[in-house]
Amino acid sequence: MADESKVLTQSAEEVKGKVTTISREIDRNIQYLNKLLGVGESFDIIFREMYAGRKKIATYSINAMVNDDLISDILEDVVSFAPEELTVDALYKIFYHRAAHTQTKEQKNMPDAITSLLSGELIMFVDGEDTCIVIDARKYPARMPAESNIEKVTRGSRDSFVETIVFNTALMRRRLRDPRLRFEIVKVGMRSQTDIAVAYIQDIANPDWVKDIKRKLNNIAIDGVPMAEKAIEEYIVGGWKWNPLPKVRYTERPDVAVTHLLEGHVILLTDTSPTATIFPTTLFHHLQHAEEYRQNALVGTYLRWVRILGILFAFLLPPLWLAMVLQSKLLPETLAFLGTKDPGVIPLGIQFILAEIGVELVRMATVHVPSAQATALGFIGAFMLGEFATKVGLFSNEVIFYTAVAAVGAFATPSVELAMAVRLFRLLTIVLVMLFKIPGFLAGVAIFALTLLFTKSFGVSYLWPLIPLNVQALKDMFVRMPIPTKTMRPAILKPLDKDRLEPAGTSRKKEQDTGKSSGDEAADEDKKL
Repeated sequence: MADESKVLTQSAEEVKGKVTTISREIDRNIQYLNKLLGVGESFDIIFREMYAGRKKIATYSINAMVNDDLISDILEDVVSFAPEELTVDALYKIFYHRAAHTQTKEQKNMPDAITSLLSGELIMFVDGEDTCIVIDARKYPARMPAESNIEKVTRGSRDSFVETIVFNTALMRRRLRDPRLRFEIVKVGMRSQTDIAVAYIQDIANPDWVKDIKRKLNNIAIDGVPMAEKAIEEYIVGGWKWNPLPKVRYTERPDVAVTHLLEGHVILLTDTSPTATIFPTTLFHHLQHAEEYRQNALVGTYLRWVRILGILFAFLLPPLWLAMVLQSKLLPETLAFLGTKDPGVIPLGIQFILAEIGVELVRMATVHVPSAQATALGFIGAFMLGEFATKVGLFSNEVIFYTAVAAVGAFATPSVELAMAVRLFRLLTIVLVMLFKIPGFLAGVAIFALTLLFTKSFGVSYLWPLIPLNVQALKDMFVRMPIPTKTMRPAILKPLDKDRLEPAGTSRKKEQDTGKSSGDEAADEDKKL
């Protein structure tokens, strides 16, 4: 048992990177890597030995993660060296004369070489060299961009992020051809080594936020983050962890992500996740949708107000009605009709709680069942169960009605996280109303308001621009302003470049004013000379 424990301890130390350099003796590298990677045990680790000239070389790759045709062409060129050609500077000659691929680099560090291998790259060792060659010939298991299921629009682009990070960066580069756009890779997780791209525009984003986010990412001490962006959020977002209000915004749309980059936000793209994480955000970010900017400004404003009213109804309507019914004597005669004619067998407050649980069960079931059955399941939950519950007398018609209105209102926002938070606060307020009636309703509203007031996202007030007050920005939050009038970036983001106007006197403006290109101007100068 002692010997076995010693072997396990040594193995763990090797896995954690005890071997940090690449040996000039290729057999030592092969022996170490074969044991570490489980060559012969894991079928997907591809190990190949061959000779280039008189030099022994060894390659490692992962099955289904490399382009076999490309690698075969490269290796065919490598092994075509004549025996006398690689007597000296073997690695130099292979790297510069045979490894004809754009994404090829040298690596002297063994842990980094292993990380490259496990990320899908091919690594090549040459006997007598303390450096390996890393060839990025990855063929990612990926799906093609399709329309987002959450952020659909009636008119506009139909592509959305996928689970492969390089596809996502390409979708954003296509929309923003700015040389100052940065995608800095940070690896998180001792074992998972998950790639996270920190995206920002260098001369717009607040550099302090960029540094803070990268610092927090580098300080994550965990073996892996298989739950991707949500796990990352919980590590780097401060404040009370049990606060249900979302402190970041998620989006699956590259046009939405690029819009936030131009405002000065910082975005995280996590490999294996089709969702971008936007920092920092406020409550009003969760009340906006891309559809508003695909319509006329007046129509977009109308849609935004409907969405805001839907969220308010989702939170206030059921507990407010319950409070008025439980203290009906305080209501004026004009509102007497709001009461229930048939309260049912179960107390009204319990009815609301059971109805909320029922709606949540139906929602969860429609997510988990195959899409072909989701429609039938929704029909059963919405019509059959609700209708029969009222006929049997378990629920009153008013409870079903107000619960349905609240459920529909919550789904008006594209932010699933905000909808869930509103649902939790609504349940809390209903419980307080059951206990204290109208004072309970006021207490529930106060708790929700105070939570909004004290929540911050990276130091930014959750209620900005309402608190602190910024009248111009507040108007922009409630009214979908025409795009030409949006010339200033949000002040709360502290962007380096505060306005979105093209600097006066640029070459592009000169060309537009004179109708001449830079080439024409040069020709005129030659004539003068």
